[in-house]
Amino acid sequence: MIALWTAMLLHLAQTNLRAVETTNHFVFAHYMVCYDDYGFFGNTDTNDTIAGYEHDIQDAQAAGVDGFALNCGEWDHAGADWYYTNNVEWMYQAAERLGTGFKLFFSIDTTNLVDIVDMITSHANRTNSFRYQGKLVVSTSGQNSVDWQNNVFEPLKQAGIDVFFVPYFSPENGATWGTVAISNLLAKYTFLDGLFYFAAGTPSDITNRNASYIQPCRNAGKLFMAGYSPTYWGYGWPTNTGRPYDESQGGEGTINQWLWIINNQPDWVELTTWNDFGESTYCTPISNPVQYESELSAPIRYCHAGYLELSKYYISWYKTGQPPAISQDNLYYFYRTHSTNATASNTGPADFPVTLFSNNGVVQDVIYTTTFLTGPAQLVISSGGTLVTNSLPAGINSQRTPFAPGAQIIGVQRAGTPVLSVQGPDILAQITNYDYFTASGFAHGLNPPLKLSIQAQGTNGL
Repeated sequence: MIALWTAMLLHLAQTNLRAVETTNHFVFAHYMVCYDDYGFFGNTDTNDTIAGYEHDIQDAQAAGVDGFALNCGEWDHAGADWYYTNNVEWMYQAAERLGTGFKLFFSIDTTNLVDIVDMITSHANRTNSFRYQGKLVVSTSGQNSVDWQNNVFEPLKQAGIDVFFVPYFSPENGATWGTVAISNLLAKYTFLDGLFYFAAGTPSDITNRNASYIQPCRNAGKLFMAGYSPTYWGYGWPTNTGRPYDESQGGEGTINQWLWIINNQPDWVELTTWNDFGESTYCTPISNPVQYESELSAPIRYCHAGYLELSKYYISWYKTGQPPAISQDNLYYFYRTHSTNATASNTGPADFPVTLFSNNGVVQDVIYTTTFLTGPAQLVISSGGTLVTNSLPAGINSQRTPFAPGAQIIGVQRAGTPVLSVQGPDILAQITNYDYFTASGFAHGLNPPLKLSIQAQGTNGL
């Protein structure tokens, strides 16, 4: 049934593609500057820190991501955390050393006016700062309340800096999500060049909210930057309700979001996020986040590489207007590492109880798999010693397999011969902390891993 659903959505997207020549399609990723994905070595060897940011950039460009939106919660006011200014500088140096045209722009996450102006001014003339239509691109993570025209753009204009402003503004005054609420935003804030939706929630939440933005933006002649998010386990609101978990249904949710993007052709897309290890929205392919950030060890932040690797196919499709040929067998997996029925032995108000949200009934204890097959094959999963085999046709297929505590081995075989095999983290029968940070990975029929023809564009402006 799921395979049929996927095939129908693929057909729908193929038959409704709009022309893409009206604007260049860019894909960005939201980068939390407060984290150092590959470690902070600035106190001992700044070159190692810069090399870590080079690694991030190379990971992103290999997936077709054109740049990072740099989330900064503060900047240089008295008492501000030093790492924002330092990390941004090292990120810029990494982009400059690579010389691959990787784009950088600020996603402002503060209402401090001095910080905002100083932040934008500080890197306005750097080679890798993203300019669109001759203006410096700036985005936000909210901040509707700031007087942007008088207190930000006017001082910047006096300094010779014109801004192309694409913020995330959400509906105001308790309005529900919908085209009316977004049209009201555009009517109120006439200085906007476009709007961005910061995606978080279930896949249906995300596509519905993207849909709320896109038509009002088009009607107003404004740019729209859609959001994609792999999964979400947020902080509690309030703490006595626990951390909300939005079921993304593995590769199914990722495909659903990208097919909406392909079918509706927003101008740009932003992955939210590249590296927010606090709320599980990260899609960086880093294999072990805990290696470089010790505070990520409880709950464990598992690898999310499968989300980005699967997205490569759809990023290419979105940019080129054509689905890439399936020229090799590919396998992607996604699952939580304990049952929703498991009871943690060490809990606190920040993570207990966990509030579960799903767009398709209850949150299931399953392994989500997606396969790209060059010919018919068998998906073979051993979960806690229980073996399940499903015969699959050529093409793109998604399956759900119940999981059991123990080792998790996922493979593809054809005519009895193993084609792909990968082992994910164990499913735990006993848990100390609740952990709804999903585990994700992939296997390809050829080595090295999948390299699609689409490349990040090599210039920083139009």
